[in-house]
Amino acid sequence: MKAFEICFTGFKAIERDDLETLSESLGLLIKKNITKNLHILCIGDNAGPSKIAKANDAGAIIIDKPQFIHFIETGELPESSVKQLLSLVESRRPVQSRKYNYEPPLDKDAQPYGRFNQAANIEKAVASLHGILLGVTADSKLKPAEHAFLELWVQTHQDISLDPDIVDIVDVLSDVLKDGVIDEDEYDDLFCLINDINQIRGFNEPNSHSQINQLLGLLQGIAADNEINKKEIKALVTWLEINHQIIDKWPASVIASKLSDILEDGIITKEEKNDLLTTVQKITGNHFCDTGDASDNTTECFDDISEVLHDNVGFCFTGKFKSGSRKAVESMAQNLGAITSKDVLLSTKYLVIGTLASRDWKYQSHGRKIEKAMSLKEKGHDIYIISEDQWLAAI
Repeated sequence: MKAFEICFTGFKAIERDDLETLSESLGLLIKKNITKNLHILCIGDNAGPSKIAKANDAGAIIIDKPQFIHFIETGELPESSVKQLLSLVESRRPVQSRKYNYEPPLDKDAQPYGRFNQAANIEKAVASLHGILLGVTADSKLKPAEHAFLELWVQTHQDISLDPDIVDIVDVLSDVLKDGVIDEDEYDDLFCLINDINQIRGFNEPNSHSQINQLLGLLQGIAADNEINKKEIKALVTWLEINHQIIDKWPASVIASKLSDILEDGIITKEEKNDLLTTVQKITGNHFCDTGDASDNTTECFDDISEVLHDNVGFCFTGKFKSGSRKAVESMAQNLGAITSKDVLLSTKYLVIGTLASRDWKYQSHGRKIEKAMSLKEKGHDIYIISEDQWLAAI
């Protein structure tokens, strides 16, 4: 079964963002609207009656903020809500469900994936693979570097390869990688299997999460051979036109702006293609031809700053740090006078990104904190996004 879906309504934007961040950290799936599969609707003081009525019709349980906080802290819900939730889950269980006998996949540290994060990470990986395949086939060829990238990507995502619905995709990819060619039948099979998974798992419900991850995969795919050609640029333009709902959302907004500048005069120069490649590599954090690394990497869209102030300045840290645990780096900043927070706030001056990407980020190259910081930056807020190395050099 997928993770529990929850929707927040009737809260101010900042309060809702904080509640959603807290929910995602526990593996709950955030929905902006009442979906047919919604489990919980959390209501604030300004909750609209139409959403409440729709949630009632869907059979979702309805709780307020204090009940939600109590649930987060203790795992407890009102008895009537527990009975309703169990009844709801049972009623949505497929009549004929497939049964598999396999052990939960382990991460690179030999630790089992959590039930909630596993579902979210599989959705992220499927969207990413969809985009990568679109990218490496954009110019109708599978070049040696693209072949190597695809092969290593499969190897570095062994954590999902044991999932029953992913096995068939891995089998087709294995055939592709044997001869280095994606023929028409294999191409159709791959995208048919991906679409089937999206349909069965509910991954194709309208949301920007999967679209952004698919875009990041597409960017990785077209840049895997360390160059971008005209056919790949056309593929990017077409993808953005189809997925126009996220055109104002980072990083789609940055790519759309770059493409608009490139296509303005109808001539695509070598310099423009190289500039786009650099932008793509910064967004994805992936330089495959230089590093041979096809795993998910942290974004490199950092601000170029000459100094980092700490005294009474707001800091937030995200990702995994080579210099120590999250608690340790926060303590280092606090000892220099910084005010640290668990989330990106309006008072946050610096968001420091750890060198290592987090397995459980919402997106391949970034998580919710980076997304929020980018959104605030585009709205004109005075906030800087810097790397762990930039921060260490300043202290």
